[in-house]
Amino acid sequence: MEKKGIIIGYLVFVVLAIGLYFFFNHSSKPVVTENQVQTFIVEKGEGLNDIAAKLKDKGIISNVKMFELYAFLTNTRNKFLAGEYSLNKGMTLNDLIKSLTSQAVAQEKTVTIIEGLTNKEVGAVLEKAGLVSQTDFLAALEKMSQDQTLYSTYDFLASQPESNNLEGYLFPDTYKFFKDTTSEAIIKKMLDNFGKKLDDQLRADIKKSNKTIFEIITMSSIVEKEAALDQDRRLVADIFWKRLKENWALESCATINYILGTPKARLSFDDTRTPSPYNTYLHRGLPPGPINNPGLSSIRATIYPLDSDYCCFLSTSEGKIIFSQTIEEHNKNKAEYLK
Repeated sequence: MEKKGIIIGYLVFVVLAIGLYFFFNHSSKPVVTENQVQTFIVEKGEGLNDIAAKLKDKGIISNVKMFELYAFLTNTRNKFLAGEYSLNKGMTLNDLIKSLTSQAVAQEKTVTIIEGLTNKEVGAVLEKAGLVSQTDFLAALEKMSQDQTLYSTYDFLASQPESNNLEGYLFPDTYKFFKDTTSEAIIKKMLDNFGKKLDDQLRADIKKSNKTIFEIITMSSIVEKEAALDQDRRLVADIFWKRLKENWALESCATINYILGTPKARLSFDDTRTPSPYNTYLHRGLPPGPINNPGLSSIRATIYPLDSDYCCFLSTSEGKIIFSQTIEEHNKNKAEYLK
């Protein structure tokens, strides 16, 4: 019986040796026969499965499992480096792995997305930086917002209607993008950042307030444009939440400027009558969605409003916000500050 076990073990060893021989022999041959150089980007945080799938999509490898197995056997599955690579479709599997685990030629561009930009304005910033065109960026947003897998990947989108096109969730920050990145990769990076910044505590407190993340981000986008200082933002948020509770119209100038497209320091009466579901002078409640991509300060101000007796506010030409406790006081302030 012992002798039989030895023989079986020997046969298994021979079969494995032959298999490994053919495997490593395969790795010394081109992954695909076509000989063509192209740029390949490994984004930070991407694992072996992500990289293998992208290589297959680009036609650089023909067999995902073979690539993954080779990375496993060569103990390189966790050694891929983020960066930009020039890969040849005629590379051997061995050379391909070596390239992707050596120092990449990282050609990154630093781009700052400031608070309060609309998706369209974000696209314009990216185009000016020479990364992607505004048209391509907006088309990618449209396409991705219709992708159901996006909503399972990013749970904070659960309360957002698909028609929103991700307005409000492109988190304002300073980013580094590879020169040949794609609109989809940029959007995912900004959504990933949103998910990190909206931490567990903020999410728990939103739930405790009986509001959805979508409602918070929509209100935050209004607060973002109405006030610049943290305390002012918290007071403005309190006023707006109270108006919603009392079923009053928000009457936010920020929503009118969003409709007009070109912001005005002073709105006319006719401006406030502009027909649009986003017109919070004509329609009670929150607008259909965020009017820009708010920063963390405005999001926090909306989650944690500062309780007060104020019912109204206005902005002076110097940007100072004047709060009032009654309509009569507000009208008096308008006569004094908005001459």
